[in-house]
Amino acid sequence: MTNITTPRLTIKPTHPNCWAIYDQLDNQLVGKLFFRNQWFNIILKPQSLHLGVATEASYHLLKALNSPKYKAKTDVPHAQQFLLDLGFVDQGEFYAATAQSLKYPDLGELLIQQFGIDNYQLTQPQHNTAVQLEDVGKDCFDRPAKLHPKAKQAWQSMKNAATGAGIDLQLVSAYRSLKYQANLLQNKINDGQMLEDILRINAAPGHSEHHTGCAIDITTEDFMPLETEFEESPAFIWLVNHAQQFGFHLSYPKDNPQGFIYEPWHWCYQQ
Repeated sequence: MTNITTPRLTIKPTHPNCWAIYDQLDNQLVGKLFFRNQWFNIILKPQSLHLGVATEASYHLLKALNSPKYKAKTDVPHAQQFLLDLGFVDQGEFYAATAQSLKYPDLGELLIQQFGIDNYQLTQPQHNTAVQLEDVGKDCFDRPAKLHPKAKQAWQSMKNAATGAGIDLQLVSAYRSLKYQANLLQNKINDGQMLEDILRINAAPGHSEHHTGCAIDITTEDFMPLETEFEESPAFIWLVNHAQQFGFHLSYPKDNPQGFIYEPWHWCYQQ
């Protein structure tokens, strides 16, 4: 069998019954798939758990194999739910599926429908969820923060360089899940804001750069987070002159084509 390419992954056969899963962003091995005599299994590295990688890799491989039947066995509750969501049926001693019964649930599309967001309101492109995430410490609100390993390395290098120049770069926000993004919208709706107004400031679930694990919001001492006044800070001036050296770019400059508000604090790592 040849390689399988999905929106985020490359799946390569390594042995007759084994396939390796690679992150397209950095070509790192993140897991393996196994299939023999109808029995299926998947193993992922810790940094790729709970990011939809198992579903994406399993669905595309099993569809490509087109076996009359698939079987899997697990006693782990979240793994059992993963199989059910993928289209497997509990047979008692094991779970079973066919190529026709396999499902590929799209959480982003489901959330878009739940909010009643029309296509014309989706001014931002879709952004895939990160395949890998690593801890980067706490943000300025003392919340745990995560980034894709490549973005983490670039952020730490940029922050260290800024510190050496007397600039204090502080992390406001990093990776956000689709559910987190949905909660942002719902909280504003609960406060009485109109959805159309919210979408000028906050991207719809599945359309935020923060899903990629490569986008960060930045502030500095003596400046309120997520305020336009950040552009007046020495930190912003330093970023304008040096961020590109580390692969970071300002996503939403003034009069950006996406129609998003100007966000001098929002920077995204791009290889």
